[in-house]
Amino acid sequence: MAAPIPPAGVSLDIAGTLLFPHPSVGGVYAKVARAHGHQIDPSKLDARFPTALKSTSKETSSKERWAEIVERTFAGSIPQSSMAFVQAGCWEAFGHGEAWRMARGTLIILTQLRFLGLKIGVLSNADGRMRQVLAEKELLERFDSVMLTDGVSAAKPDPASFGKMAYNLGCKIEQLVHVGDGLEEDARGANACGAHGIWVTEGPAPEGIHRIPRLTALPEAIRDRMLPDSVGRKLSRTGRNLIANLRGHPEEKSRSNERTVRSIDQAVEEAVKRLGINRPVPEHAISAGWAKLLPPTLARRTAPLRILPDGKLMIQCEGAIVRSEVAFHSRSLLAKIRDLPGCSHIKAIGFVVG
Repeated sequence: MAAPIPPAGVSLDIAGTLLFPHPSVGGVYAKVARAHGHQIDPSKLDARFPTALKSTSKETSSKERWAEIVERTFAGSIPQSSMAFVQAGCWEAFGHGEAWRMARGTLIILTQLRFLGLKIGVLSNADGRMRQVLAEKELLERFDSVMLTDGVSAAKPDPASFGKMAYNLGCKIEQLVHVGDGLEEDARGANACGAHGIWVTEGPAPEGIHRIPRLTALPEAIRDRMLPDSVGRKLSRTGRNLIANLRGHPEEKSRSNERTVRSIDQAVEEAVKRLGINRPVPEHAISAGWAKLLPPTLARRTAPLRILPDGKLMIQCEGAIVRSEVAFHSRSLLAKIRDLPGCSHIKAIGFVVG
């Protein structure tokens, strides 16, 4: 079986992946209804919403479709004379960040992906309101490309949408990983055009579908594709020469037999001995070992951000309290980091909150 192609870009869906309605769809709809003098149980609206969503056509404009969804969700719970006002209010509400919450650990996850050297984009079939939502959640500038395909012919799962995203991120389609909560639009759509789809779901996945239970598992899944297991694979002379060229060393001129290696570690060790390669990638070592460098509660709320030219490792923390707690461990943390492969040049630790 061929080794997976290391990713160079990651695109993410929005609703149901990065962002979730807050406190819920029914909660937002009920709040709008209250503003027009109608008291409705949010749980009843939440129960009706999935059926209303599935029963409306995607052929109409986004605003018309959502107006129909709102009407079906309320299903006679408010007078028809108020319906147009409630529809407009619901449309407006979901165009602002207040109606959305970020998936747990979103900022840390994006930082971890960026630390691995990946370009990051948003690929969603949502309408233009979501650009404002991303801006209000202070997410917009964290992405290299934002594609909202509503009203455009090339919407997911159209291969053209994934191809355009790969182009925007400056990578080949086979180097693109797309992540979302939709089995057909996200996972299978990406796989069908040569990208790699990851389905975010807590349930089981069909054969051939890469599944992660939640978004917090994404960085590890990406690292696995960047450094795939090499059991039973061969490290050829061509492969060793490629590594040598990347590191600025002379090629191995003589013919050598290919040998099966037991693991990626053995392959790297052989290359180091033969070609004098002694510069492991510190970002990979730090990212892979992060969960063991700090207490679990702190590791989940922090992420390595970047290594500055002067050898200082910048760490992103979710808040000032987390920063203070990590700073308490900074001496032991620095010692552990310096023991990692290729990290002996790390001289200090700095912090960024947010």
